[in-house]
Amino acid sequence: MKIERIQLIYFSATGTTRAVGQVVAKGTGLPVEEWDCTPQRAKAPFQSDGQTLTILAVPSFGGRAPAPVAERLEQLKGCGPAVLLSVYGARASEDTLAELYDLAERAGYRPIAAGEFVARHSMATRIAAERPNGADLSQAAALGKQALELAENHLPEQELRLELPGNRPYREFSGVPFHPKASKKCVECGRCADQCPVGAIPAGTPNRTDSKMCITCMRCVAVCPVKARSLGKLPELAVTAKLRKVCDDHRENRVWLAGLE
Repeated sequence: MKIERIQLIYFSATGTTRAVGQVVAKGTGLPVEEWDCTPQRAKAPFQSDGQTLTILAVPSFGGRAPAPVAERLEQLKGCGPAVLLSVYGARASEDTLAELYDLAERAGYRPIAAGEFVARHSMATRIAAERPNGADLSQAAALGKQALELAENHLPEQELRLELPGNRPYREFSGVPFHPKASKKCVECGRCADQCPVGAIPAGTPNRTDSKMCITCMRCVAVCPVKARSLGKLPELAVTAKLRKVCDDHRENRVWLAGLE
């Protein structure tokens, strides 16, 4: 099967998942179309076809795919092979790829390759602060090349199976008790409300946060033009201290390629 284009779809609150996905896509050497499905009102700008290799990239939230991703993929009529990416903050990816595999299949894609990549933690930014580094990105580019070769070289009658880690049912994750808040520096420009994946920031009062809706993805912190949003010093210290016990800045990335059944 001849692949003519790459479609990169990513949920990337702080930009690291996007960065890894872009390098995987670049590794194929083919033209790339991107869809940032992070904002709540994100609309799919394309649908795949038989000559498309799709890359689905998400961050791992507590060992799970972010909840909004399922809604975003409902907009797509998947077709053809897919690469699955889980980007995580040096703790563990756990059931993220298993869940993403199920979501991709449900949407109509055929997963043939996957990768887990370490990146700077979104809440505790001192953890894995230098990841992804040059070696990480080289691995990401190599995965793109390998996935393209796999998609193009296997015969249509050959069935490929991708074996991935993870459990079903997926692990329980109810979120974290801390949520970003706006400081007095907030100019109420509304960018955070526009970009929030779950609508937890009211458009009319963007200096507020609905803690019951917030998934602490840190999107609002990343997009604020005046740096008015944060978890706060004490929560940041508490989160960092807790995660330091279970995170490993030197954790290796992992990749999987489908084999013949």
